[in-house]
Amino acid sequence: MKKIIILPLLFLTFISWGQAQFIVQNGTKTEVYNNINTAIENAVAGDTLYLPGGGFSITDATIEKTLHWVGHGHYPTETEATMQTRITTGLVFTGDCDNSSFEGILFTSSLNFGSSDDEAINIKLKRCRVINTLTLRSATTGNPDLNFQISECVLQGVNGNYGSNCTIEKSLIFSYIDKFYQSNFDHNSINVNGSSSYGYSAVRYSDYCTFTNNAFGVKGGLYTSTSNNLYNNIFAEPLPYNTSSTNGGSDNIYSVGTANIYTTIIGNIYTFEYENDYHLNTSSTGTAESDASTVSILSSASDGTNAGIYGTTTPYKVIPYYPHINTATIASEAANDKLGVNINAAAQSR
Repeated sequence: MKKIIILPLLFLTFISWGQAQFIVQNGTKTEVYNNINTAIENAVAGDTLYLPGGGFSITDATIEKTLHWVGHGHYPTETEATMQTRITTGLVFTGDCDNSSFEGILFTSSLNFGSSDDEAINIKLKRCRVINTLTLRSATTGNPDLNFQISECVLQGVNGNYGSNCTIEKSLIFSYIDKFYQSNFDHNSINVNGSSSYGYSAVRYSDYCTFTNNAFGVKGGLYTSTSNNLYNNIFAEPLPYNTSSTNGGSDNIYSVGTANIYTTIIGNIYTFEYENDYHLNTSSTGTAESDASTVSILSSASDGTNAGIYGTTTPYKVIPYYPHINTATIASEAANDKLGVNINAAAQSR
C-alpha cells in the first residue's frame, strides 16, 4: 500500500520542474495527464487524483463524481520543495460526489457541497485550507444526516445549512459556525470577531450541538442557538450562557483574555497567519466554571490533554498524511549522460 501511494507523489515532484502533471490512480492502474481538467474528466468514480504543487483552475466548476483528491499541503514552510497545491476556482460538489475525500489542498475560492435535491454525504476534508466560507449543503430545509467529517483544517467559516451529524475537529476557524444541528465540535481553535448584529457571537442558528475541548480565542457567544452543550472549553471572554439559557455545560474555563490564550499571535487573533503559534499559552489562567477559582488553562480537556487543536494524543499536523517530500534538488544539466536528482521524502504514522 505504501508503494502505491509514494510513487505517484515522488513522480509528481520530479516532473514539477517541467510541465505540471496530474496522476489518476485506480488500484494499481495509473494514468498521467498534463491538464487537471482532462484528469478529472477521465477519472472514474472512486479514483484517487494526485495534484502537484501550483495553482490550478478547473473549467467545469461543478463536479459530479466521487473522487479522492490529494495535494502537497498548504503551509509554505512545508511545501518549499513542491509548492502549495492550490485550486483557484469556486467549486460545487453535487450529491453524486458522496464519499469523496480531500487532503492537502488550499481552496482559494468558494467550496460548496450538495444540490437542491441531492445531499452530498460522507465527505471527508483533512489538512486543507478554505479561504472563503465552506458550505456543506445547498438546501436549507430539514436536518439531513450529512456525516461530514472535517479534521485539521483552516477554515474562514463553515455553514452546515441545518445539516446534522457533522464532526469538526482539530481545526482553526476564523468566521462564523453557522446553522448546524446535532453536530460535534471537538478540540478546535475558534477565533471569531463576532459582529454586533449577531450579539458578538461565534456560533449562529445552531441547535442540539456539542462543543467539547475547544479554545474560543475571541468571541464565544451563541446567537439564536438553543439546547447546545458545552464541556471543557476555554473562553477568552465570559461564559456564553447563563441560568436562563437553554444552552448549558460544565467544566469550562472562562475570562482568560484574548491576548493570553495562545502562545504567539501576530496581528489580529481573528485573522489566520502561518507564523502564529496556536499552542495554548503555558502561563495563562482563567476562571473555573465549577467553583470560580483561578486555574491553569492547560490539561483541562476531557481527555486530560489541552483544549484546542494541539490536544488529544494525535494533535494537529500541518502536512498531509501521505509521504511528505522535504527537499528536492535536480541538476540543471546532465553530467556523463546522467541527470543528478536528490529527493528526500518521509512517511508519517498518520
